[in-house]
Amino acid sequence: MKITDAISGLLLMGLGLFMLWQAAQFPSFGGQPYGAALLPSILAVGFLAAGGLLVARDLLVRRHAPAGPWVALIPDLRQGTGMAAGLAVLGNVLAQIWLAPQLGYLPVAIMGLAVLFVVLRLRLWVALTLAVGTSLACWWLFAGLLRVPLPRGLLDGIL
Repeated sequence: MKITDAISGLLLMGLGLFMLWQAAQFPSFGGQPYGAALLPSILAVGFLAAGGLLVARDLLVRRHAPAGPWVALIPDLRQGTGMAAGLAVLGNVLAQIWLAPQLGYLPVAIMGLAVLFVVLRLRLWVALTLAVGTSLACWWLFAGLLRVPLPRGLLDGIL
């Protein structure tokens, strides 16, 4: 589906408002002028500004030139590789939700990305190399550097 920048901007602004609302409920740190809400609030203001710019630009362009529909379905998504790729992405998200707690992030990510890359018609060795490399890089970034507790599943005790 293809949506205009104005709709994307409104969605971004809605996300920014939600972030501000949530950040307002974060606790403050004793003895400091800022708390846990500072970074999410800064990001929320950025989302609001970016969304507002997207809306303004799209409306300005539509005012001076004929534009297409506000929402349109991309023809490639109705059939073939586009539909399969969309389903593979959805399958990856659902697999991370349902299977990763038992199997672990790494096995699910590698299998999911390999399937997605094969659906996108990459050669098998390229698909496997990219799937393994990307999954390991994400594991290193999130679990290693950012200390996000990704599910270990079958690899518990190994990693």
